Amino acid sequence: MNGIRKMLAFTIVLVLAASSLPGIAAKGGGTSTDKAYSLVVEAQPTYSGTPATIEAPVLVLAKFKNLAPPSSASSNPGSLELRITNPGVTFYTDALHQPSGTIGLDGPASGTAVKVSDTQIVVTNMSPLKGGQMYFLWVWVTSCGDARYDASVYTGSSLGGDTFKRLNDASDLSNLTTLISCGTLACGEEVNIAVADAASQSPSLSVKHGRYNKDGTCAPSEFYASNRILVDNKQIHFRWPVNGTGSQPSAAFSYDVVSQDASIPRVGWLNSDGSPATDAITNKQAAYIDGALVPCSSSDLPAPYGTLSNNANSSTLRLKVDTSTGTVTPPPVPFAIIVGSERMRVINVQNTQWTVEARGAGGTAADVHLAGAKVMSTPLPILPNIPAVTLADGTALVPPYPYTTGNQAQMCVVGSPTEVQPATIPRTWKTKIIDIGDGWVRIGQ
Repeated sequence: MNGIRKMLAFTIVLVLAASSLPGIAAKGGGTSTDKAYSLVVEAQPTYSGTPATIEAPVLVLAKFKNLAPPSSASSNPGSLELRITNPGVTFYTDALHQPSGTIGLDGPASGTAVKVSDTQIVVTNMSPLKGGQMYFLWVWVTSCGDARYDASVYTGSSLGGDTFKRLNDASDLSNLTTLISCGTLACGEEVNIAVADAASQSPSLSVKHGRYNKDGTCAPSEFYASNRILVDNKQIHFRWPVNGTGSQPSAAFSYDVVSQDASIPRVGWLNSDGSPATDAITNKQAAYIDGALVPCSSSDLPAPYGTLSNNANSSTLRLKVDTSTGTVTPPPVPFAIIVGSERMRVINVQNTQWTVEARGAGGTAADVHLAGAKVMSTPLPILPNIPAVTLADGTALVPPYPYTTGNQAQMCVVGSPTEVQPATIPRTWKTKIIDIGDGWVRIGQ
């Protein structure tokens, strides 16, 4: 018995000794505050004009907090770096817009902050950031768009010494994310969005919000344009809220994409797993198809041909349409219409009676429509057989593809790229995209 007691006592001594060794506690559970910090990144955009749109560049504040105990002098950061890892925007500097940092919101300046690349800011020679103190790093980004950030923090004054572990991240990493709205457009409004950095190859984005959504409704909508042409496989993500309060899931936008590539862009409104590619920041990857396969049937956004004069059930093939309430003239048959969320193909027009083919075209569902419902035009084509689908880096996907032949496309390309006039050096081309799917555009094949 005495032997067992001695062995147990010896084991306890070993455990206590091990727990007192430097660094042992920091390795377990990820909750130790020995050389740890937290980070919150916040955008502080300003808007002006009518309609109110973003002023570029945009101020972003990164708030670092030393989570070490105040008495732990060996756990004081002396340098750090801030990186954009999901770059819908890039860092911007000029004579008037330089990164800077302070200890405390209104405290003394600290460290030398330098932009070393479009996606990296480095701060060296900081005054020691004591336990419990916060370091406020002010930086500028090129314009509106969605971005996620990461950081590294060091004890040394020049990115050396021991590193710190980041704690207290939100489950959705919203503390590392800035979603910078480009502005709000009312129905029928359009605007040119400028960015601070002409080197982005997209010095402006001409955006128009349709006077009508594809279903004939409409309301003002925020929009976000993440310009990844320089840093992320030449991609642009144009999106607007499709879930939650104030969302516009059926909104219609057109915009011009400007680049140094004269080829027709690729487009994608689905992820490789078939889910809608609408998220601001996601680990999923958009699946791209050749934009030449989805030419718009017109350059116009959806508009009403008229309204239904009678109720229509889900099998009605003859619709009565009052065109006196329309804003556009119906084209020669056959042509596509949208009523509610249902697509139909009109094959005959006799005065006010329109005959349609089998209901629920383009993968939509046949539905009941009441008199007074708007009969809308649509520029969206039907998807043909798609020979290839790729990811942003050009990786070819293996069939079955997320896109289904015969379904309605949710994005389309208007004509061919046209050279910007007057001709610029380097030469640039613009391509008009109609987007009713919160989609992605990739420049180059």
